[in-house]
Amino acid sequence: MSSHYLDVAIGLAYTFMATSLLCSATREAIASLFQTRAKMLLDGVLTLLHEPEDKARLRGIWPSIQRLLRLEGGFGLQKLSDKSLTAEVMQHPLITGLAQQGRMPSYIPSAIFARAFVSTLTTRYGKGQTAAVLLNSVGNEGLTRTLQAIMGEGEDDAAALENAIRIWYDTVMERTSGWYKRRSQFVLFLIGLFYASAMNIDALQLSQRLWNDSALTAQLVQKAQAVQPPAAPAVPADTTAQSQAKQAKAQAQELQTLPIGWPATRFDEVGGKGAAAFMIALVFALMGWMATAFAASLGSPFWFDGIGWLLALRGTGAKPASETASSSAPTLTLPSLRQ
Repeated sequence: MSSHYLDVAIGLAYTFMATSLLCSATREAIASLFQTRAKMLLDGVLTLLHEPEDKARLRGIWPSIQRLLRLEGGFGLQKLSDKSLTAEVMQHPLITGLAQQGRMPSYIPSAIFARAFVSTLTTRYGKGQTAAVLLNSVGNEGLTRTLQAIMGEGEDDAAALENAIRIWYDTVMERTSGWYKRRSQFVLFLIGLFYASAMNIDALQLSQRLWNDSALTAQLVQKAQAVQPPAAPAVPADTTAQSQAKQAKAQAQELQTLPIGWPATRFDEVGGKGAAAFMIALVFALMGWMATAFAASLGSPFWFDGIGWLLALRGTGAKPASETASSSAPTLTLPSLRQ
């Protein structure tokens, strides 16, 4: 394959990776401001405890503003019914101790959640009860049948109940993470579309310019050879909006060094040629911006891997494998409730 084709592809991939990093930093800043991870976690808890009808009570613009301003009641737990198991479990000291005052944790270890759940039930209905008695006392048929099915025909004590809710929590939270990732990808697309139009990151125009300017293409290839893989934390961290804003600013400054921005050659060329020519140029610009937004929504790890593959195909050598093994969160083990 022609080296020039690959160089253009590498230049585009590098631009898309830089745009994606900017969009990701912006998304994380928004998520930190509005505590969207914690809100999604709360929705997941309502689902796993079979109280999905309460989700509607927690939605609205005002709760979002309360979370933004760090006001009490931003998560709306007080709006849930008095018998809501979710409200009691999420206000258990084991869980509230994982976050700052006025906030809710964005990540709860399954062992902590399971212990808080069992502790809530034993506080309500007394210690020394069997798991069946505790669950029947809750009066939630869906939750009772789910946990009893997980426990099977084995032990019927608090320890067995804790293990069952831990398994159920891990299962539902895996699905909740999938919901969050799909939603985040859509948000990334919208943010990418905003930056693409505001900074004129036109994928179609950029590819044409890279094709015609070998020196510029070589400069981007050189930058691509120096990129480092983005580090992904094993456990979601409660990063501050301020730190994410600083990261977004740094990525924006990096983007400004690339061949993008206003004024746009596409519109300069149709100046004075009438509205029809301007509309055609606008349509092509929208196509280029949307292509950039879609590329940004794929995430920077995708483009880093793509750059490595293209560089290897080009013959400059494959990028060395990352030494950072995916370190999973340490397993948390609590003392057994079984005597």
